[in-house]
Amino acid sequence: MENETINTSNEKPKRPQLLSILCVLTFISSGLGIITSILTPMMSDKLVEFMVSMPSYEQNLTQEGLIILKAGWGYYMISLALISGSLTGAIYMWKLKKIGFHFYTIANIILFCLPSLMLGLNFDLIGLVMPGVFIGLYALNLKYME
Repeated sequence: MENETINTSNEKPKRPQLLSILCVLTFISSGLGIITSILTPMMSDKLVEFMVSMPSYEQNLTQEGLIILKAGWGYYMISLALISGSLTGAIYMWKLKKIGFHFYTIANIILFCLPSLMLGLNFDLIGLVMPGVFIGLYALNLKYME
């Protein structure tokens, strides 16, 4: 039989430093993502016009980049909702709640698939690296969550 120690004190479990760092990075990236999801559809015409006016615009603006810039409000509102779900998950994980991991993971998997599902773009496997690393590192911290 294993000896399990049960914490009967009223002290809160301590958040591991790695989990704190991951959450702060998620708070920052989600904040930037929310701003981008709101501003991009409002400014897409100006952004495209600016990029095309650059001498080397063909290097700076790919066809896929143009499609994403012109995706419209529907795409960006779904993106905003998913980024908000990711942020909500990070907030729950900050509070050491496991449900946050599920919010975060589901939101980021759908966010990864969104350009393919809505815009017909190919899956960008390189774009899977960062969310995959974060999901993996968050998963390592599940044992500290309730």
